[in-house]
Amino acid sequence: MKTDISHRWATLAANGAIAIIFGVLAIFVPGPTLITMVVYFGVIILLLGIAMLVGVILNIRNGLGFGTDLVEAIVLIVIGILLTFYTQQSLKVFVIIIGSWAVIIGLLQLFIAFKVAPGLNGKNTLLINGGLTLLFGIVLFFNPFQAAVFVLVLTGILAIVVGIILIIIAMKMKSFLRQLEE
Repeated sequence: MKTDISHRWATLAANGAIAIIFGVLAIFVPGPTLITMVVYFGVIILLLGIAMLVGVILNIRNGLGFGTDLVEAIVLIVIGILLTFYTQQSLKVFVIIIGSWAVIIGLLQLFIAFKVAPGLNGKNTLLINGGLTLLFGIVLFFNPFQAAVFVLVLTGILAIVVGIILIIIAMKMKSFLRQLEE
């Protein structure tokens, strides 16, 4: 059990350090960090699509069903190529999709708050949330790249906080392990 704890505190500390490094990069160089993340995810999705395509080929050779897997593999490969090689355009499309979703959700929440539930206990919360969600969606439409950078900076701040918490927990676990050994 002691070795299990000793490995876990080190893993927590390493994860905390990685989170802090990511947070610092996200805050101080958000544009390049965002582009790098999109390319990274593009490569991962592309590799997943290729792996699925290999599985489809094996299914075909073994006489197994492959229809939906083939479609999914092709979609993943196309998305991976777009994210990897057309990063800025893909990022804008992705942010616009999120903006569309936010506008729809915001309008739906406002509709529910005004029409459907006149006696609802959380009506004010629904109104505020619907308004903020709608505003967020509209901002994403007008400046998708800057909005994505802003969200990344907020994520960076959160990553630093989480990283510090992980390192504190790791140090407490290490201290606990030393107390067990004494």
